[in-house]
Amino acid sequence: MILSTLTKVAADLRTVLSDLEPERLEGKDAAALLTAFAEVERLAATGKLLAARRVESSNVWRARGHRSAAEHVAETTGTGLGPALDALTTARRLAALPTTEDAARDGSLSERQLQVIADAASVTPGAEQELIDAAQQQPMNLLKLRARRAKAAGDGHAQRYEQIRAKRFLKHWTDRDGAVRFDARLTPDAGALVIAAIKAQASRIEADARRAGSTEPRRVFDADALVALATGGGRSRARGGATGRPAGTDPTSHTRGGARPARPGVGTGPSAKCAACGGDEPHGVSTAAPAVVHVRVDHAALVRGSVEHGEICEIPGIGPIPVEVARRLASDSILSVLVTDGVDVTTVAHLGRTIPADLRRALMDRDPTCVVPGCTVAEALEIDHVHPFADGGETTLSNLARLCHWHHYLKTHRSYRLRRDDGVWVFEPPG
Repeated sequence: MILSTLTKVAADLRTVLSDLEPERLEGKDAAALLTAFAEVERLAATGKLLAARRVESSNVWRARGHRSAAEHVAETTGTGLGPALDALTTARRLAALPTTEDAARDGSLSERQLQVIADAASVTPGAEQELIDAAQQQPMNLLKLRARRAKAAGDGHAQRYEQIRAKRFLKHWTDRDGAVRFDARLTPDAGALVIAAIKAQASRIEADARRAGSTEPRRVFDADALVALATGGGRSRARGGATGRPAGTDPTSHTRGGARPARPGVGTGPSAKCAACGGDEPHGVSTAAPAVVHVRVDHAALVRGSVEHGEICEIPGIGPIPVEVARRLASDSILSVLVTDGVDVTTVAHLGRTIPADLRRALMDRDPTCVVPGCTVAEALEIDHVHPFADGGETTLSNLARLCHWHHYLKTHRSYRLRRDDGVWVFEPPG
């Protein structure tokens, strides 16, 4: 019965697609079709997972001559072995997550959303419904962040951190064009230090380049910064005046009682050259401010030594870290810790238009991406007064939001409206 129904559905879809001429559709009709096809895709993905689970448990794959259920799924679906393994893992986890499976059967969740939710809820079952709700209201990058937070509140977070550390690596190879490529695996705190160092150095290189008329994209300056740091052109004075070590110092050594990590900055001395462009002068000056890695941790978790559901200990933009790691890093001069009990971000306010540091930090933490639903832009966000400052809007956390340039433009100049309804942002066109 089920198979014959699906066969008819597939036949009907073939007919629909054979008749579809998208160029002749009105825009609104194309949008409606996209929504309908997306629902069909979600439902089909759920059915595929449930069937794959039974294929694995029944051992029918052996009779088909496959070496594993994953190989059977990969061949049937036309995907690689990796995606097939991920699908089977998700399918097995759904058996223990009835609420998630029900939402999947209803067509509410995509396969990728199911993977993210099942991975986290299998560690922290109490977060299951919260993650389902987040999947239906927020973009994928925020769902992933919530899932990482949920996993951090579950058992074994410290062990998972140590597993990452034990399997850390840096690989490089030369591609067919002759370019050198890199791939690395680092703990979140070590990775954040590297990224912060590169970004700080890149900002100085980019500033000089823009003044010279360069129109190259930001990513090229990130590459130049990596070279500058590796060749000693990225030294600076650390907070407090001491000269930082040259780049190349083990970025995790401070967690093991060794030397502190390199302070990102610029070259020193009259003979220093820019490693990025080869010029006679290094970019910046030796007194440039060091890069700072921010950590947000709930006070109760910091005191307790572990995170419980609903609490946070993480590096914004990177992800959760064990509280023990935050404690070890707390005295490092290039790390800033925001203890949320120390600044009550629900009541931070300021009477002027200028946004003070504590309020700005709280806003960045609350809005890691543009708040407009569906927008995932996380770079170069602009702070907006939801109720305009000129109309009496206060400079408070509740009246501020971070928007990408495009959505800020729509709100400011095209009469779009931004509001928050029961904790969910709503962005409405004029009219």
